[in-house]
This record gives sequence, structure tokens and C-alpha cells, in this order.
Amino acid sequence: MLFNSAAFLFVFLPATWVGFRLVVRFAGGRAAAGLLSLASLVYYGWWDWHEDGYYLPLLLASLLINYVVARAMLVARRSTRKAWLVAGIVWNLGLLGYFKYAHFFLENAAALTGTSFVIGTIVLPLGISFYTFQLIAFLVDIARGRVASINPLDYTLFVLFFPQLIAGPIVHHTEFIPQLRARTFGTVTARGFAIGLAVFSAGLFQKCVIADTIAPIAETGFGLAAAGTNLRFQEAWVALAAYSMQLLNDFAGYSHMAIGLALMFGLRLPINFMAPYTAGNIIDFWRRWHITLSAFLRDYVYIPLGGNRHRHLTNVFLTMLLAGLWHGAGWTFILWGAWHGAAVCINHAWRRRHSAAVAPATPRLWARATTVLTVVLGWTLFRSPDLETARSFAASLAGLNGITVPVSLTTWVESLAPFVRPRGLFPAITATPTMLIVLVLAVFFAFRGPRLLAFFGVTSRDVVAGESGIGSELAPASSRLAWGRFVVAGLMLALAIATLARTSPFLYYQF
Repeated sequence: MLFNSAAFLFVFLPATWVGFRLVVRFAGGRAAAGLLSLASLVYYGWWDWHEDGYYLPLLLASLLINYVVARAMLVARRSTRKAWLVAGIVWNLGLLGYFKYAHFFLENAAALTGTSFVIGTIVLPLGISFYTFQLIAFLVDIARGRVASINPLDYTLFVLFFPQLIAGPIVHHTEFIPQLRARTFGTVTARGFAIGLAVFSAGLFQKCVIADTIAPIAETGFGLAAAGTNLRFQEAWVALAAYSMQLLNDFAGYSHMAIGLALMFGLRLPINFMAPYTAGNIIDFWRRWHITLSAFLRDYVYIPLGGNRHRHLTNVFLTMLLAGLWHGAGWTFILWGAWHGAAVCINHAWRRRHSAAVAPATPRLWARATTVLTVVLGWTLFRSPDLETARSFAASLAGLNGITVPVSLTTWVESLAPFVRPRGLFPAITATPTMLIVLVLAVFFAFRGPRLLAFFGVTSRDVVAGESGIGSELAPASSRLAWGRFVVAGLMLALAIATLARTSPFLYYQF
């Protein structure tokens, strides 16, 4: 079930919210937590029902097995606790490895050995990349002595809570479970509900109106490159810029919807995006892009590898390489991780060589432009389905497949029209006023994310700030504009609902 679907907006969400409020009033918070867990199973199981899948039982099995391992670790002696931890990690990574990487590894093994391996079709379960990391972090923290007890109901809702189950943010147990144990759990204030609905509306607008409007430009450009067409210079850059805006607004839009939904139920989730394209360097970019993934990689990959105590740059590179592999089973994702790993290592090496005390400050505009260019060029690998497409697309970006200098924005965007119109993907790709407005909004949402949340009244108390302090930039909004903010949110919601006929999955939906 998609957030941007009529079934979710007009049936599931209202029924779940009303049921939650009634149960809180007449049966208390514990029963309400149970209701949210059951509702989350219905939300996840909707996909199984429509796709004839078996992934709800798989999710439940993983939930139960990890619970058994966690309980065993809590009562085990220190000498056997590590063995239980290894068993839990093997189960989780084995499950993820089979569904996400089996074909990739078998194909490469066949290429190396000259043999063939036959394996049936494997459909990737929804959200497995996200809930696997949450469960691994939970088990590791038990082994580290950071978990004193486990309540089965709190544990279940921590894993299943539907706003973040499918595509994050990756929630840490110390951020979520204490909220379930607080006396205030189940309390939904008028302010919290209104702000949550406004933030949800903004995220829905980002997905439906901005990301989905821009998507055909990126899909056409990369699709043509994959089909063997040599794009011209401006065509490649238009497609790459469109994908950069689509990806951010799609994924950040989901994260904003998750935050808004949680607030509507009186709960807080961590911010996952904080205007990443405004970062002054690549290290800062990863503190602002997919923040919860960066925190997981730091705490459960980078630090166990040795952190900055020894082999610092090697640990950084390996961590980013694993980040690339986590994003997808393909050499393009591995090379994308290597691209960012090399960039982060260069950034660290530069800082070491030029301390702030002796080095002149890098001009802010130049630093941001260099960072954005590095990130955007990396999206070529991320979006390309194979290495040959990435090579061809990179050649087009360099102008090796022809350059036509555009004389206006109209001719720049129009260059893709002959390819798009015959396929019926996007009949109005010219620089119409509507397209120009959407492009302006895409840039605004990409670069002014924190101000967007603050505009709707979100403050640091409405989100989980985390150890990095992300969220502290959210200052209280002026109460004088309260009604105006909600009018804007209402317009966003109405425009998003008007586009539901072209509903498309999130880029990180089946992930």
C-alpha cells in the first residue's frame, strides 16, 4: 500500500487513526500499541494480498527469530552471548543476501567459472533492507549491554510501525521504544496532529507533484542511453539534473510523510534529510543525506572496523563501499559507493593537510558547487542499469557524443521531446509555465528543506534530533502565520490528491 494511493489516504489512514484514538481512550496505551502493530501488519500485508506473495509470513518469522535471539542474549553468559549475536547477524544478513544479492553473485560466479547456475525468480520483499538494519542494530546493542529488558509489544511496534517500515528512516530503538513506555504515549495534541498533517501533505506534494512530474525526463534520458542511443551533451545533463531532483524529492518526500504520520499518532521519528545539496563538502553531504543510514554505517560498520583509531581512510572507503552494495546488487552501485568513498577520503585527507588554523577558507559558493557536482555525477552510476549505460551516459556528459549549445531554456528542454512524445510518456515536456513552476519548486524543496519543516511549525521537539544534533536547526515558527501555513498545506494536499491517477511507487519502495 502506497502513501500516495487512494486506499491509504481515504481508507487505511482514517480508519487506523480513529481506531487508535478510540482504543487509547477506552483501553489505554498498551492496547493502542497492539492496534498499531496489527494495523502495520495489514499495511504490509496489502502487498502480499495483491501480489500473491509470502513476505508477510517472512517478516513475522524474522520478527520472531530476532526476538528469540534477543531474549537469549539477555539471559546468556558473556561467553555465549557473542555466539547468539553471530547467529542473529547471520540470519539477518543471510535473508537479505538471498533475496537481494543471490542473482548478482551467481551471475558473477558463472562468468568467472564458465558454468551456469539456475535459480528461480526472486522478488525482493518490501522494506527488507531497512528492517534488517534496525534488527541488527538492536541485537548489537544488546551484546554491548545497552538494552536491559525487552517488552514484546514495544519490540514489535518498534520494528513494524507502518510510517517507517517500508522505506525508513532507519529508527534506533533508543529513539523509539522510550516513547512507547512514556506516560504520554497515545496523547495526540491538536497542534501535533495539525503539524503532522501539514508535513505529510508537503511530503505527498514532493512525491506526487514534483518528483513524479520530473521523473519522465530522467526515465527517458537514461532509458535511451540503456537502449544504445548516444545522447547529446545537453540531453544527458537535462536527464541527470532531472534525476537528481526526482530522487531527492521522492525519497525526502517519503521521509517527510513518515515524520508527519508519526506526529499524527503522537510519536516522533528522526529527520532523514536536511537540505543535502547545500552541503559545503562531501562529509557534510553524508551528514545531511539519508541521515539515519549514515548513523547506522558509522556506529555498526565504521567504528567496529576501527574508526579513526587506525587505518582511518581504509575504514572510510570500506564503509562507503558497503553503503553502495546495500543500495543495490550491481557493479554500478559498488562503483557508486567507491566514488563516494574516494571523495570522502579525499575530503578527510584535505582536512588533515590543511587545518583550519593555517588554510584559507574555501569560498562557500565554490565549495557547495564542487560538492553538488561530485554528488550529481555519482548519480550517473546510481541510476544506470549497467556499466555500459553508465559509460555511454558519462561520455554524453563530457560532450563526446555531440554538443548543441542551447539558446534558451525552451530549446534545452525541448531536445528530449522527439524521444518522449512518440512513446507517450510525457506529452508536454516543453518549457511550459507549469513545467517551469515545478522545476522551481523542485529546486526550492531541494535546497530549503529545513525551512520547509520550520515553516509548518516543526521544531526540535517534534523530531528525534539524534546524536548529531540534526533537527536543532528547526527554530520555532512565528504564530502569526499559523493559518497561512495550513492554507498552503491544504493546497499542497489538494494538488497531490489531484495527481493520484498517475500513482507510481517510491524509488525506495521495494528495496
